Amino acid sequence: MSERTRNAIAAALGLGAAVIVLLYQQVRHLDYVPDLGDPLFSIWRVGWVNHQLFADPRHLFDANIFYPERLTLTFSDPIVLPALVAAPALALGVHPVIVYNLLLLSGFWFSGIAVYLLVVRLTESARPAFIAGLVYTCALYRFDHYSHLELQMTQWMPLALLALHLFVTTWRWPYAVACELASVAQLYSSMYYAAF
Repeated sequence: MSERTRNAIAAALGLGAAVIVLLYQQVRHLDYVPDLGDPLFSIWRVGWVNHQLFADPRHLFDANIFYPERLTLTFSDPIVLPALVAAPALALGVHPVIVYNLLLLSGFWFSGIAVYLLVVRLTESARPAFIAGLVYTCALYRFDHYSHLELQMTQWMPLALLALHLFVTTWRWPYAVACELASVAQLYSSMYYAAF
């Protein structure tokens, strides 16, 4: 195993530990939501996407709210990719609140890892990359929007920038494709960030 791989694993574990310490109450009570507003709405969106993709995918965006309006899932962020990630756990019968909390926590953790990977590529140094990942993971902005699941899904932006950087420095087309895939993943995780 290379030193770069060992450093990345250590950084991922360190960032995971930081998430556990920072969000201890949420980790301790995975069956709890921080408030009864947006978390419940996010749980419904994840459930709707999973239900509709298997029942009638042609009408995915014709959600069962605001009847008889059509395309009502587009009134908010549809969070299609997080819902797809949640599908196996929901199919295994994991409670939707626990699935929501795992998605929420993963948004913090994966975002920090993505920034670590970007900054280690730019600086070729693990320490500043870890600090950057930690700052990105623990940014106060995240807590202003703690109940907004889609606004915790920021991992795709640094991965898109990493792929773009690799493409520009190597001119290898797979990195351009990776940049586009990360951008699309951002769109389907949080349309707000994709629009920004």
